[in-house]
Amino acid sequence: MRQPGTCPLTLLMQTTVNWTNSITWLIALALLILLITQLWLLARNQSLSIGRKWVKGGLNVLLWLVVTGYFLQIHWPIAQPTNHALLIGDEVPATFARQIKDSLHIKDSFTSRALTAAYDSVTLLGQDFPTETLTQLSNSAVQWVPYNQPDHLEEIQWKGIVRQGEMQHVTGRIRSAKEQLLKIRFGRQTLDSVALHEGNNTFDLQFPAFARGRSQTDLVLGASTTLDTIRFFTRATEPLKVQFVLSNPDFESKTLADWLGKHGHTVQLSATLSKNVSSSVNINKAGKSATSTPDLIVAEPANAGNAIVRKAVADGKAVLFINLTNPEIELRAINQALGSKWQARKTANEALVPISNGLNALPYRLVDNLNQFPVSGYPMAVQRTTGRIGVSLLSETFPLSLSGDSLTYNRVWMAVLAQLSQSDKNTVQVNAPVYSGLQQRIYVNNADTRARTIRVGKDTLRLSYSPINARSAEGISSFGQAGWQPIQDSLAMYVNALKPTDPMAGQAIVSRFLLTHSQNQLMQERLERNVTAQLPNWAWLLIIIACFTALWVEPKIQ
Repeated sequence: MRQPGTCPLTLLMQTTVNWTNSITWLIALALLILLITQLWLLARNQSLSIGRKWVKGGLNVLLWLVVTGYFLQIHWPIAQPTNHALLIGDEVPATFARQIKDSLHIKDSFTSRALTAAYDSVTLLGQDFPTETLTQLSNSAVQWVPYNQPDHLEEIQWKGIVRQGEMQHVTGRIRSAKEQLLKIRFGRQTLDSVALHEGNNTFDLQFPAFARGRSQTDLVLGASTTLDTIRFFTRATEPLKVQFVLSNPDFESKTLADWLGKHGHTVQLSATLSKNVSSSVNINKAGKSATSTPDLIVAEPANAGNAIVRKAVADGKAVLFINLTNPEIELRAINQALGSKWQARKTANEALVPISNGLNALPYRLVDNLNQFPVSGYPMAVQRTTGRIGVSLLSETFPLSLSGDSLTYNRVWMAVLAQLSQSDKNTVQVNAPVYSGLQQRIYVNNADTRARTIRVGKDTLRLSYSPINARSAEGISSFGQAGWQPIQDSLAMYVNALKPTDPMAGQAIVSRFLLTHSQNQLMQERLERNVTAQLPNWAWLLIIIACFTALWVEPKIQ
C-alpha cells in the first residue's frame, strides 16, 4: 500500500542494474562517497557566502543525480494500445473472412503464410495453419474462430480400444447442408444411423464391437460420402463358463447355447424333463473346473429360487433371465428370490412390439433404478447387487439366426455379455482419433501389477498412478509413427498421420496449440499493455554537458 505523500511515479520507476554483481555495489559506493565529499568540501570553504554555497551545492547535487540516473538506467512504464490482427486459414473463403473481419472490427488481416510482424493479439480464423506460423504467436494473446464447411465434421471421438461385445460410441458434431442420413457402415451393412436436419447437429452412433482384433468402419454421409474411417481394436473377452438352468429347453435357449459355444465359451445346458429326471448337454467342456461356480447362469423366471441360481448371485457371478411371458409377476418372483429391485410398466396392449427388423419384445418397459444399467438399444438391463442380475424382455431371437441375420444376432447377445461380464484386468483405454506428433494420454485401469511403463509401438510411456485409485494409471506420448501400433503383446491402437488435407488433423493441431499456449501465458483481458521508456544516451550526454557547463559558468558570474 502506498504511503501518504509518496509520488506514484517513484513506485513505477524501474532499473536494469544487476545488484548481484559486486562491481555494481562498488560503483554505487563510489558515487555515494563522491556526493558526501563534494558537500563536505563546500561546507568547509570559508571564502564562499551562504548563498553561493547553496548554488554550488545545488549544481553539484544535480550533476550527481544525473550521473547516478545514467548509472541506474532508470526506465518507467507507459501505456500503449495493443495491435490486433486476423490470421486467416488457407481453407477459409474470402467472403467469410471479410465478414468476420468486419464484425470484429479488426484492421489488419493476413493469410496463414503472410504473417511477418509481431502482434499483441491475434485471432485465428479456421484451422489450416502451418506449424511454423503458430510458433510465431507464442508472445501474443490468441483467440480462435473455427471455420467448418457444410457437410464436414466439426468434431468426432470414439474409443480406440473396446472389449468384444462392448458398445462402440462414435460421437461428434457436424453442420449439414440439408436433411440427410449419417451412417456407420461395416462393408455394405449399416450398423447404426441418425437423421440429420439442416444446420448444426450432434450425433451419437453406437454398435457392438463383435470382430476381434483390428477393426474399422466407415462414417458415411448421405448415399456414399465417407467422412472418416473409424479404426479401433477389439480385445477378446475371457471365455466364460455358462450354465443354462431351464425347465424345458426350447429353440431360443438351444440357439443361444450353440452361439456361446461357437464363441469359445464353455456351456452346460441343463433341463428338468420330469420329477427326478434331468438331462445335461456340454459344449466345449474342457476349460475351467467343473466344480467351480459358473460365471453366467441363463435361467427362466420360474427357476429364480433354484439353489444354483442363488449360489451364483451370492458368489458375485452373473444371472440372465430369458423367456419372460408376464414380466410384472415374474419380476416380483425374481426380486423375492434374489433381493433385486426389478419393476416393469406396460407400454402397449399388443402381444408383442417390434424393436427392429425381425426382432420383437414384450410390451413392457423396465423401470430405471440406481444400480441398474441398460443394454443400449434393447429392452434389457442388468442390476448389480452382490452379483449381476440381467433381465431380457425380448420375445425370441433365434429367428434371426435361422434367417441368416447373424450380424443382428451377434449384436444383441454380445451387448448383453458385455454388461454381464466382470471388468478385465489391466484394461488399456485410449480416446481416438490419435494423431502422430501430438501428445495423447493412454489409461490403464484395474491394474493387477504396478507396472512403471507401457510400450506402444517403438515408444515407451512412463505410467503415473492416480493418488486416489492405486489401480489406475496414465501415460503420455507424442507418437512418432502413424498406422497400427502394437501395445504390449496383445493389443494395438491406430495413429493417424497429420495430413494437411485432413480438416480434423488441422483442428487437433490448433486445439493443442491453444491448450499449450493458455498454460504458458495468461490471456490478456483488455486491448492494452504496458511498455517501458527511458532516456536515450544522447539525452543523457546533453544533460551531463549542461550540468558541467553550469558548474563552469557559475564562478564567473559575480
